[in-house]
Amino acid sequence: MTNRRANARRAAAGDEDAAEQLVPPANGATVRMYRTGHGDCFLLALSGKDANQPLYVLIDCGYKPGSPAHLNPSPSIDDIVTNIRQATGGHLDVAVITHEHQDHVNGISAKRFEGITIGQAWFAWTEDPDDALANRLRANHNDALLQVLKVQEQMAAAGDGESTGRLRNFLAFELGLSDEVAGDAAIDAAIAAAVKAPSRSVNKKSMQVFKSLAKTVRYLRPHGSIIVHPKAPNVRVFVLGPPRNEDRIKDLGPVGEEGFDRGAQAFASATSHLMAAVERKDDGGDASPFARRFRVDWNEALSVPPTKPPTEPTPEPTPEPAAIAAAKQFWRSHYGGPELPASFEPDRPDAMHNPDWRRIDHDWLHTAEQLAIAMNNRTNNSSLVLAFELGPGGKVLLFAADAQRGNWISWADKTWADGESTVTAKDLLARTVLYKVGHHGSHNATLNGASDSPRPSLGWLASSAPHAREFTAMITAVRAWAEKQNGWDHPLPSIKDNLLRKAGGRVFQTDTPFEDMMPFEDMMMSGGATAASWEAFRSRARGHKLYFDLDIAP
Repeated sequence: MTNRRANARRAAAGDEDAAEQLVPPANGATVRMYRTGHGDCFLLALSGKDANQPLYVLIDCGYKPGSPAHLNPSPSIDDIVTNIRQATGGHLDVAVITHEHQDHVNGISAKRFEGITIGQAWFAWTEDPDDALANRLRANHNDALLQVLKVQEQMAAAGDGESTGRLRNFLAFELGLSDEVAGDAAIDAAIAAAVKAPSRSVNKKSMQVFKSLAKTVRYLRPHGSIIVHPKAPNVRVFVLGPPRNEDRIKDLGPVGEEGFDRGAQAFASATSHLMAAVERKDDGGDASPFARRFRVDWNEALSVPPTKPPTEPTPEPTPEPAAIAAAKQFWRSHYGGPELPASFEPDRPDAMHNPDWRRIDHDWLHTAEQLAIAMNNRTNNSSLVLAFELGPGGKVLLFAADAQRGNWISWADKTWADGESTVTAKDLLARTVLYKVGHHGSHNATLNGASDSPRPSLGWLASSAPHAREFTAMITAVRAWAEKQNGWDHPLPSIKDNLLRKAGGRVFQTDTPFEDMMPFEDMMMSGGATAASWEAFRSRARGHKLYFDLDIAP
């Protein structure tokens, strides 16, 4: 036992010849944060009944393509999965997939995980094929994906290459396409196939690997029974999210003082209106900002040529066909036709009928980019959120995946029955000593607030004095890669600054080598740490090119 732990520590310190099983402290836990890139992959070793047989839990395994190249040395997902096999002896007691996003699942393939056995696979209730609400949410999501695909095709036809490319990138991310799909035409073909047949999505295939390997597949619902694995009966798992409430899942961004400083944003309204448009069921899948009853088909409107110039009066009304023709004439003269000017020409008598300023043409399509972002965020908000408690009333490890506002605030909607007593979300968060920071430190995945805030927030975390001295955060972000992704601010500086202060410098970040973590001297100047707490942290934390380890005693 002692030699095994020594070898494991030596491996974590950089001795690549040592590849032993990961063994946690007695009655405690070790959290291994893999440096996959901009993405999540965590291995938990939890002390079990048998000191030589920990409970191994893997939470996600993915990364954003291109992000590992910004790490030095650049990690290999094959090497990381090999390490998972070595660290667990080839058996995962529980494999968790928090939600269907590329950066959480694309490291999972049948070939990589060949030879690894899985006891249980855990998914959120939103993946349950027998859940009516889950099926409706998936159908709405697939409908919206189809709409974005149609918009992308219309943008391409209009010659808007830049916007077409941005939507192509979004769809590729959402469906899990890898760097191996090269060329716009090949990517578009793969996207179209996956949108029209969701089971062909790379993300779905990755999730299916765990379902196929596991002896048991479980779909977890919030505020249900406290989960206890027979291998580690002292460890209790609480399911906090996602909420079984469609409005909560659609509640994406922080409100007012719940948000951290990030500058002005001005697109939420357009996003919500277009999202509502694509969720309509009356248009047969047609991509348009307006319901069918409020619009005229373009080809139909132009099918009857004008009999007189737009400056001359229309013919005398006749029965219905002529009235329809007159309506079409009005449409042509006011909103467009091949003989009308494309820009304002004051010398022309029909200049006031200039169609350019009256028509939105393809301009409305640009709001589809915000629709895409909203869709992405709703998937994030359906994240499975788990709290691992090291013994009743003990320390808590919080894994929030990419949960956003509606998910966060739902944690306090109900309590958990614990014999004759109850456990609340506020109690669990107060005892949290490890926080897997939501959504790479994005603005919409950690709520601001104090310990007495009315809703769950950063202020609720580690609000109990003994736990505050140990509180540590882990951010799965590669800043240099994120900055190239059209304004992704991961991690948001104001969130990271608050985490550094709260944790006294104990904040891991994927792209920051262990030896470069915030030194104690800097945090001492800000009043966020003591020499003793910093040294205690360094004694139980280790760095490696593939991962960071953190020991947590009971």
